[in-house]
Amino acid sequence: MKEAKTLGELKKSGYPVLSVRDEMRNNLVQYLESGTRILPGIIGYDDSVIPEIENAVLSGHHMVFLGERGQAKSRIIR
Repeated sequence: MKEAKTLGELKKSGYPVLSVRDEMRNNLVQYLESGTRILPGIIGYDDSVIPEIENAVLSGHHMVFLGERGQAKSRIIR
């Protein structure tokens, strides 16, 4: 297949378009199946924050990150 150069060509090609939420869920499922850590640069939240993020992404929930400065909110979002 040749590379699509426009949005119209991409739509005609039948490429599956997923929402960001669905794509995040699919990626998380792949990470969990392979045993790879989803946030390797985040230390200290393995038993509290990370499982809650995993559950929210798997469930398709919206998330709001609240907390004091320096708690890795922006890093997790990235």
